[in-house]
Amino acid sequence: MSFFIYLISITKNYFYTFAAYQTTTEMKFKHQILIFFFIISSIVSFIGCGVDRWPEYASQTERDQWIDSVMRENYLWYNTIPSSKTLNYFLPPANFLQSLLYKAQDNNYSKVDTIYIDPLPTYGFNYILQKNPASDTAYYALINYVLPQSPASDAGLERGNWIMEVNNTLITKKNESKLLKSFEALNLTLGEYTIIPATETEKQSWTVKETKDVEVATIRPVEINPIHYYTTITTPTGVRLGYLVYNEFLAGTFQNPEKYNQQLLEISKYFAGQNITHFVLDLRYNTGGSFDCSQLLATILAPQHALGTTYATLTYNDIKSDKNKSVTYDPDLIKEGNNLNIQQGFIISSSQTSPSIAGVFLNCINPLKRWALVGTSINCWGVATEFFDNRNLYWGVSPVVCFVENSENITGQNGSFKPNVSITETSNLSTFLPFGNPQETLLNEVINMIDGTSNN
Repeated sequence: MSFFIYLISITKNYFYTFAAYQTTTEMKFKHQILIFFFIISSIVSFIGCGVDRWPEYASQTERDQWIDSVMRENYLWYNTIPSSKTLNYFLPPANFLQSLLYKAQDNNYSKVDTIYIDPLPTYGFNYILQKNPASDTAYYALINYVLPQSPASDAGLERGNWIMEVNNTLITKKNESKLLKSFEALNLTLGEYTIIPATETEKQSWTVKETKDVEVATIRPVEINPIHYYTTITTPTGVRLGYLVYNEFLAGTFQNPEKYNQQLLEISKYFAGQNITHFVLDLRYNTGGSFDCSQLLATILAPQHALGTTYATLTYNDIKSDKNKSVTYDPDLIKEGNNLNIQQGFIISSSQTSPSIAGVFLNCINPLKRWALVGTSINCWGVATEFFDNRNLYWGVSPVVCFVENSENITGQNGSFKPNVSITETSNLSTFLPFGNPQETLLNEVINMIDGTSNN
């Protein structure tokens, strides 16, 4: 019956909306009245026939019903979820999830999204708009990220390239999306950042000088591997430094759930063979992810004396209290990988670093007193989500499931980690360079801190 009440409600709304546009002529008004009563009589007839039509609409509510069941069983604040009678199961999944959240504590930490069997199509590059100093309306696009094996990578684009024009057109705020997100093949005019020295009458300034044109093919599916880049660096004073750009705490793919964790273990073997003593974990573009992945990474990086000690304590809701536990820097997680026994670690952050797991990770490793933060502040949620998927519906939901305390019984919830050195990657555009370049702004600051030559 609730479905028919829903239909009647829709019909009434339709009538009132329709009536709001009526003219003063009696004929049109009578015509509207006839339409309204025809719809009502049809519904009454439909009800009277005794046929249950609800199964026909079950598919329209199946996703929301599934999200509801997952949340009521696993959500940390499950007892705040509204009664089913008050919920609309015809909403899009993201909107429906919003109707379930405990807004006083869950600041959109819980998420829902489709499960992608294949990677999404993309050009494979991101950029930052920088105002063209010689124009009131034009901008340059500074490339900050290029995916391997993407159309952008195939065209030879790399981090630090400047896009002056797209298809022979200057970039403005109004045409940015049309030019750079058109999904068509692109002709890019690239340039080189150039400093214009000061004169007696003019201050030092900068410009971008044209270098070449490149063709970027149309978008295609590209895998976004969270392990974007890694290398070993020797500082001027001889310190051996491991460097990893890690863009998501992600274990694997739909087809291979442990793919990226396995790669992380292989990389740990590489670093172990390089005799590194210091480590830089670059999270400037990290989008969040899994708490379990943070535990694995922390175990790889931890000093040997910390192995087997508490990494975090997880506290679930009262109906899942059997899952409450302490988790350790667990050597069994490393398997065929290596613990790196890091003496000193540095985390690079930016305004684009998601606080979801990065903040929890920082809070959990903070008692080790071996890590410094370079970049911008990182907020701490103090909670962890868990991913639940429905492979028949190709949807997944990640509700907040537990509080996370470090070994000192601190959640850090709603707190913030301030950087030891506050700096942004665009603070010096002349050193906006590819990842791993020792002169790149943020990495160079870390190297200076290690060698004792930092001015900050």
